[in-house]
Amino acid sequence: MSEEPEEKKSLYQRFRLYIHIAIVLLYTGYMIAAWILHGKKTLVASLLWAFVSLKIMFYHVPTTILTKPLGWFFSNLIAFAMRFPSKVRWIVSVVFTVGLIVGVTLGLPVHEGQGTLVDRVRSLAGLFVFVLVLYATSTDRKRIRWATVLSGLLLQYLLGLFILKTSVGYDIFHWISHMCTTLLEFSNSGFAFIVGDKVAAMGTFATGVLPAVLFFAAIVKIVLMNTSGAESTVAAASPFVGMGESSLLVLPFLETMTKSEIHSTMTSGFATISGSVLVGFISMGVNPQPLVTSCVMSVPCGMLISKMRYPEDGEPVTKGKVRIPPAAEEECNFLHAASNGAAQGIHLVLLIAATVLAFMSLLALVNAFLTWFGSFINIDHLTLQLVMGYIYVPFIWFVGVAQKDVLVVSRLMATKTFVNEFVAFGELTTPAVADALTARSKHVAVYCLCGFANFGSIGIQIGSLGSMAPSRRQDLAELSFSAMLCGTMSTLMSAAIAGMLM
Repeated sequence: MSEEPEEKKSLYQRFRLYIHIAIVLLYTGYMIAAWILHGKKTLVASLLWAFVSLKIMFYHVPTTILTKPLGWFFSNLIAFAMRFPSKVRWIVSVVFTVGLIVGVTLGLPVHEGQGTLVDRVRSLAGLFVFVLVLYATSTDRKRIRWATVLSGLLLQYLLGLFILKTSVGYDIFHWISHMCTTLLEFSNSGFAFIVGDKVAAMGTFATGVLPAVLFFAAIVKIVLMNTSGAESTVAAASPFVGMGESSLLVLPFLETMTKSEIHSTMTSGFATISGSVLVGFISMGVNPQPLVTSCVMSVPCGMLISKMRYPEDGEPVTKGKVRIPPAAEEECNFLHAASNGAAQGIHLVLLIAATVLAFMSLLALVNAFLTWFGSFINIDHLTLQLVMGYIYVPFIWFVGVAQKDVLVVSRLMATKTFVNEFVAFGELTTPAVADALTARSKHVAVYCLCGFANFGSIGIQIGSLGSMAPSRRQDLAELSFSAMLCGTMSTLMSAAIAGMLM
């Protein structure tokens, strides 16, 4: 029986080691020149160089040289902790987390014009009130994993501290957001070629959001042939690329996700904004620092809120070792992958547009009915936004907004929920509102408004996820409203933490 001839290796495969060494040496030489010429300004570029160099190194060196020592350290640390009774571990975890948050919040100096210590205490109380509200409204309180809640709160607080109180933290995450925005803006080139520069520059939902989704669908098909860690991947990507685009990263797993994972995926989309939208808000005159900080803080916050509201009761496919579901068709090269991604993106874009149209039209119908109904008792312009503005008042008070500004910020939140975040930020930046608010209120209001949690976004989520996982449309419709509320709560908790650190 003759043996099959070995597959002939390509030129790159035969000389891969030498090619990689050349790339690292050239890149290192480039970075040395950059360090000499620009010094401290090269921090972000240096981190990128370190990441690329390590990535190339691990093509040739087993990752166990790092994972084994780290695994040994953490396994011994866990083994030491496990010697103590579970009640002792639980008490120590709670005392450490709460003590750190309370101690740092009350210990930081209060700067003039950024509120008082009483305002900070109000924000601190609000954080714990929001956790209690989530516990009270959980679908299964017995299944809440408090270790996840504590670690999520601690991580969110430390991220806020790192970004708000250090220039290094802000620079790193601002650069990541800027790079993702730049990537998505390349979709304008293809769109302008088809419809012309004037139409492409109109800045509407159809000309701004939909081409970016279509372009990103093609990029994902080219770059990500394999993927894992579904809900964590979506959570991490959402602040940079947006709701519909981030879900494309976990496309192979959408059909097999548990309901808790779907809820978490949707919450992550509602809890933050995308890099492209971030640039739009900055161009409107919104302070970029709270925008970037809120985007990053919402990653752990959205996860912990979702896991409190809808705890996991199944076994996620992407937990631990992951088996990638086989693709229906395997792309032979990047052109094939790009065309398949674009075809998939067209279907996604049409469903998003149709669902948003239906949701916004229904909202206008309900508001028209309420206005007509209110006219009989002399209540002019009775709308869902007006009603919700008063419902938000206690939440905004607990966030730590200056007391005289609570109603104004509450109405901005209502506008964001029932119209969208663009209109809300537009109102915030008008002289009539901006000049009336204190510096603290304006800063905290940005955190409150920095998210896609509105009824139009429900349409986007159901349309995008439903097109990628048709069998889960019923679950998506069932979970969408809860996920939107969790996304809103995430921005409020981020705002409370920002208020604690001011």
